[in-house]
Amino acid sequence: MTKKLYYDDSYLKEATVHVIESAMDGSGQYAVLDQTCFYPEGGGQPADRGMIGEATVQDVQNQDGEIRHYLDRQLEPGEYKAALDWQRRWDHMQQHAGQHLLSALLEDRHGYQTTSFHLGQERVSIDLHKASIDQETLRQVELEANRIISGHLPIRTRFVNDRQLEQLHLRKPPAVSGDIRLVEMEGIDLNACGGTHPENTAGIGLLKILGTEKAKGGTRLYFLCGERALEHFGILSDTSDALIGKLNAPLAELVHAADALLSEKIVADKEIVELKKQLLLSEAKALTPEGGVAIRNFGDRPIKELQQLARLATEEYPSVCLLFAAQAQGSIRLVCARGNEASADMRETLKRLLQETDGKGGGTAALAQGGGHTQEPFERFEEIFSEIHANG
Repeated sequence: MTKKLYYDDSYLKEATVHVIESAMDGSGQYAVLDQTCFYPEGGGQPADRGMIGEATVQDVQNQDGEIRHYLDRQLEPGEYKAALDWQRRWDHMQQHAGQHLLSALLEDRHGYQTTSFHLGQERVSIDLHKASIDQETLRQVELEANRIISGHLPIRTRFVNDRQLEQLHLRKPPAVSGDIRLVEMEGIDLNACGGTHPENTAGIGLLKILGTEKAKGGTRLYFLCGERALEHFGILSDTSDALIGKLNAPLAELVHAADALLSEKIVADKEIVELKKQLLLSEAKALTPEGGVAIRNFGDRPIKELQQLARLATEEYPSVCLLFAAQAQGSIRLVCARGNEASADMRETLKRLLQETDGKGGGTAALAQGGGHTQEPFERFEEIFSEIHANG
């Protein structure tokens, strides 16, 4: 069985190890070591990464009691130097210890039980059993947590057996039996946990609650700790500085400035829509169909504009049958439409035109649309449409 060095010293960054087995499974190439400083994924904490010799450790999993180190190459049995990606491990230690602290405060002082924990790449979250939590409670918990962090309270670990476990009051029953590893945050939390943690609360650095959302009938609470929280604050600071410059407003007035800008945009968007409609109406009136037929190729013009133009044109010229196309780079989109005084079925017209393509389409008797890839020039489609509707 692999000796778990991370239980003896969670700050251990390097170790000399022996590869005692090298094999493949459904997840890839892996090695089993005589001892390891790499923590395998479990208890909400992701696996460590790093190097074993020249091989990159991409994942670490506990498979039926065997710790498998998944590598980017095969390692022959023998002695190697193992080195952790320490920044990743330290981040996990800060977030995991912060979760213990946050969950303990929420339950003991405010009555919110944690049902699950997820340490993601960007955010960390816990799920609470109640459907909502108010902002004042969140502010209170955050303040309490950071005061405790600054208190340098010891975080200790120990193993107990089932008999000793019966004498202890744990936050929740352990998921395993036998020798149970406990993590104790002095005076705050005592819990069964296999994860890695700093040696005292100061190692958490700081704790910042980001927000909440409804999830699984309860509340999902997002938070960050330590250096990850500082990095997040740095991004927010850079973003707010950029917005202050762009909106020409101080930080306290950014929301008001953004609201004003959005209001102006809504008004401008409405004006643009109306102007576009007027332009399309003018364009529709200028079509001047010949023999009851109007045919135009608009190049790469948006198909939605052609649909709107077709509706306006058939209203302006109720006896017209029209073909509008948007053709570019070996493909074509077609709009076939007729006014309410014409009797042709545009679905049938479109069906015939699409025989010159590999595409499909559909619509109503009055307006149909479709398209596909084709090498035929637009003149071919113009010819077919004119033949069908030559007599109006």
